[in-house]
Amino acid sequence: MTAARAYSLRRRLVWLLTSSVAVIWLLSSLVVYQRAHREADELLDNQLKQVAETLLAMAAGGEVDHFVKELHEHAQRHPVPLAFEIWHTDEGETQRLVTSPGHAELQTGTSLGFSEHLHQGARWRFYATQDGDAEYRVVVGQAHASREKLAREIGISLLVPAVLALPLMALAVWWVVGRTLRPVDGVVRQVGALDAQALAPLDETDALPNEIAPLRNALNALVRRVNEAFDNERRFTADAAHELRTPLAALKVQAQVALRAQTADSRQRALMQVMAGVDRMTHLVEQLLTLARVDPANQTRQLPLDPAEIIAEVCAGSLPQAQLQKQSLTVDVSPGCTVVVSAAWLQIALRNLVDNALRYAGEGAQIRVSLAHDAAGCAITVADDGPGVAPALRAHLISRFVRGEVEHEGCGLGLSIVARIAALSNARLELGDGLLRADGGHGFVATLHFRQGSDPAKDA
Repeated sequence: MTAARAYSLRRRLVWLLTSSVAVIWLLSSLVVYQRAHREADELLDNQLKQVAETLLAMAAGGEVDHFVKELHEHAQRHPVPLAFEIWHTDEGETQRLVTSPGHAELQTGTSLGFSEHLHQGARWRFYATQDGDAEYRVVVGQAHASREKLAREIGISLLVPAVLALPLMALAVWWVVGRTLRPVDGVVRQVGALDAQALAPLDETDALPNEIAPLRNALNALVRRVNEAFDNERRFTADAAHELRTPLAALKVQAQVALRAQTADSRQRALMQVMAGVDRMTHLVEQLLTLARVDPANQTRQLPLDPAEIIAEVCAGSLPQAQLQKQSLTVDVSPGCTVVVSAAWLQIALRNLVDNALRYAGEGAQIRVSLAHDAAGCAITVADDGPGVAPALRAHLISRFVRGEVEHEGCGLGLSIVARIAALSNARLELGDGLLRADGGHGFVATLHFRQGSDPAKDA
């Protein structure tokens, strides 16, 4: 699998911002150009109209000859951008009085008002007017090329500043983006300086933007979880090494005794101790593997289920051991309770609770497994009438490798496993006084409280 190609956030932001501004500026220039073109057309149309009205007044006043003479003199020095004709109608006969210098005759069929048609191979705009008696008629025209030239000049005057300003704008955006992303560089440097052997949260004294502060908070939360996981693993490894060292030493001693035994009976007793030690080691390793399985990453799908069937199954599997120890194992469940929990995890938790009761309650003890439910939820209880545990010690029983006051071959992981499953399943483990003994004391009880139909994923 190929790694995703890295890219520069700064360059991407500069490119996107500059391109966006350039496009917006170009569109704005086009809109302004179109509007300026329309304004120029209106302005030049008014100019044509004013020129036509002036020529009409001069023709009616008899001053047209003098005007034409001055216009010819001016046209020799400066080209005139307008073309015009003046017509005179007398007794039904129409004749052309004058045509502007440098232009052939204009079309006589030009209608009054504004119109457009070809003149000298180019497109022109004309304005025609006449006096009230229709004696004089004036036609004034202007080439569209001059209008387009004016529009181009307006467009260039708009685009040139944009073209000159875009590089400066790109530099400004580059500087602003770089300054804005400076806190990200600081976070990157802090993360790069982290020591894998001694992770420490990032410095939270520096103020960060709202968009970056959650990233630092998330990184610090991750560092704390990793540190907690490392601490748990180191503590678990140290405790496991200690717990494994003692039974291994005992196995070695018993094996040496069996090798040096002078009689068959002595050898048999030593080998029986070796077998018992192997059983203890097997149970310890199984509990360690079970504890490793109880992890959110290994969580199986949690579905609503009725725990009554699982309770009956676990108790049926533990019944032979109870009978071997002359213990009374009773089950009291009422179907109809629904909890959301992994079936595999519930089996592990119940198996550990029942196994603890069988191990520590003593020979001939009474053990009762019950399931009760109400509006608040369901409660699975495993109670016995054994020696029990002092209230001051109960809070420590959920820690790893912690045992009660009774000397036994247990490894001290059962309740730790159950507490871990309860925490991951949105349940609560409660320890207390169990069944009443003949001497007036109480045994030990462990209760798993589940909320009715609770979903750990949603409640988390």
